[in-house]
Amino acid sequence: MSKELNACGVILAGGGSTRMGKDKAWLNLGGQPVVARILKELQKSVSTVVMNQNKGPDLPIPSIQDIYQDAGPLGGLHTVMNARGEEWFFLSACDTPFIHESVYNYLSSFADQTIDAVVPEYEGRLQLLSGIYRKSCLPIIETLLLNGERKVSLLLEQVHSVYVTDFQPLSREVVNRHFFNMNTPEDYRKAQEICKIL
Repeated sequence: MSKELNACGVILAGGGSTRMGKDKAWLNLGGQPVVARILKELQKSVSTVVMNQNKGPDLPIPSIQDIYQDAGPLGGLHTVMNARGEEWFFLSACDTPFIHESVYNYLSSFADQTIDAVVPEYEGRLQLLSGIYRKSCLPIIETLLLNGERKVSLLLEQVHSVYVTDFQPLSREVVNRHFFNMNTPEDYRKAQEICKIL
């Protein structure tokens, strides 16, 4: 577990789900909403989980609405950091139904007081919304948002970031599923198939 870090889990569910055509967060997967699956897994790594969303039903956890509207995941991270007192924030997008505690625990092993962000890079892509971010990022996020910037990648250029590319200690199957992203109806069908073998 990562509970030696003063950390909060964050489910980012503020997007429009335009490619899916319906709210991805609340799609039924294996008999429960996607966000309920994510919540259960995050709770294995951190003692507190919150949700960033502006509409929709609520889980039995704090739900925090955006301060900056239409500011994407960076706005969601800003909102939660602003509202919470924890030092570290473990992010999960609402469309990654198969996240796994072992990945977060592995990422947290790279965190220390000299580092502001630990971001996984998997199969050549930065997985910005599966990273862990320190509250020390908040002033820079605030400045970016005030300047109309929305890209999390711009934050990483201005803070001490560690990029984790080697997941060798972990099961490849678990890591593959952790970074599975459910954006389209086709992805949803694939997720339903994965559910049958889990």
